[in-house]
Amino acid sequence: MCTKQRISGFLLGFLIFFLACNKSDITTISGTGLGTYYQITIADRNNITPYQIDSIITVLNNSASIFNPHSLVSKINRNETDSLNSILKQILEISLQVSEETEGAFDCTVGALVNLWGFGNDFNPNSSENALVKALETVGYKKIKIDKDRVIKENPDTQLNFNAIAKGYCVDMVTAFLSSKGLENFIVDIGGELYVSGKRTPQQKWRVGIQKPTENRDDEIAAEEVMELKNMAVATSGNYRNYIEENGKRYGHTINPHTGYPETNDLLSVTVLASTCALADAYATAFMVMGKEKARTFVEQQHELEVFFIEHETVRP
Repeated sequence: MCTKQRISGFLLGFLIFFLACNKSDITTISGTGLGTYYQITIADRNNITPYQIDSIITVLNNSASIFNPHSLVSKINRNETDSLNSILKQILEISLQVSEETEGAFDCTVGALVNLWGFGNDFNPNSSENALVKALETVGYKKIKIDKDRVIKENPDTQLNFNAIAKGYCVDMVTAFLSSKGLENFIVDIGGELYVSGKRTPQQKWRVGIQKPTENRDDEIAAEEVMELKNMAVATSGNYRNYIEENGKRYGHTINPHTGYPETNDLLSVTVLASTCALADAYATAFMVMGKEKARTFVEQQHELEVFFIEHETVRP
């Protein structure tokens, strides 16, 4: 069971997907990339091809994917280079901005911890206390800085991980490409992170379905709400579909950079609406780490954000 609480009036859940009553007059381009699906839905006349979308995703994959051993971030993590291309530099700049604003609740230097718990490119979980202490020594957004087109790591063992922002940033890249082609009415959806642009028709906004949280990752997906959205990015962070089980205990993939452990507060998921999907993606992860009360206080001071929390049902005195 779960209880729901919304901030700024939006009712949102986890894994956003497109709904439409009539798809006959729209173009849909779908495929896979970044370890997930993508679906581009366009209401304008266009000549966009899957190859163009795949090319954008490939550029992002070659820059920021830890699962690609030849990517730029993988080379930086192996200390083979400290050079940044324009994409990785901007992702790092956004990451450091959100880290500073959230006091490290979002932190792209958690790579060693992510690997330790089996959610990174090294699927060999080792949660011993000594291993955690050693990994934590490499974590901290203040231990890295940008110097022109270089990243400087205070600790050479620090591992960058952009899993909590890369999909959102890729949504923004595809959105910018479609806009550059003169398109105004479309949805870009990459693994449930999306940007909604314009309208479905001149008289109808896009309709987006919001999934109910599930008990297990393979449970049937059902929509909790259907909303009409326009010109906004949406991203969700949740722990009920990406987790590992060890000795009968379930560990979610959201790692707390301060403790080194998967976060275990009452939140099932956090959904964020923002001006860009990279920001929505990063803030959603930060709020999962912060917990509802700290996140709510933060949101109340950030009027450009819309946030919805879904939490476990608890009995309170």
